[in-house]
Amino acid sequence: MRDSKVGRIEKEIDTRERLLDAALRVFADRGIDAATLREITEAAGANIASVNYYFRSKDELTRSVLEKCLKPVNDARLAALQQRLAESKGGAAALEDIVEALVRPMVEHSVDSRGGRAPVRLLLQVRALPRPLTNTILAEQFDRIHRSFLDAFAKALPELSPAEIALRYDFARGAIMQILGDLDPASRHLPGLTVGHSGLDDEHVIQHLTRFISEGFRAPALEACAHNGAARGRP
Repeated sequence: MRDSKVGRIEKEIDTRERLLDAALRVFADRGIDAATLREITEAAGANIASVNYYFRSKDELTRSVLEKCLKPVNDARLAALQQRLAESKGGAAALEDIVEALVRPMVEHSVDSRGGRAPVRLLLQVRALPRPLTNTILAEQFDRIHRSFLDAFAKALPELSPAEIALRYDFARGAIMQILGDLDPASRHLPGLTVGHSGLDDEHVIQHLTRFISEGFRAPALEACAHNGAARGRP
């Protein structure tokens, strides 16, 4: 009796996970609005009723897929940042450490079960085609993370205004998503950019991104650059 119950639970978990994996792939390929439940259940090898059984609706399936993609990334980001802040013992954490805490989890946790970057493609689509539901989910998943990182960057870079830090933080997030989008095997690469070849593995991507973003944060504020240019008679 016990073995039968355990087997049933394991089967239910397997079906639910297959539906989530299939929905991720279909959503990433087709977009959430264009994707149909029939496409998802066929990809998962399940029947159409299973979506209602496990998720009740397409909206709840969407929420579950996004949470499965984003929660591991953001949990790892927050843990890494908190560790760096604890090591700083009340002082400012090193800039590169803050940036790496932002970069590494996204690079390492955005690979799907087939070796692609479906979570990144899905997130890019969600940002490009916002809906009230997905906006709410993104706020739930990211707002605490954003506040934590903005506070850490402000402490590490007291010479920058909050507005300047927020803008550079947004640039950093864009850089991460751009290169990870190019890492997806389905993407068309820039000429000469053979992502995934020539030794450009995840660790190298993390190192490149961390250095690039850190130097961007260190650049003088735009107001200071304009002032210095005017003082030298330059436009």
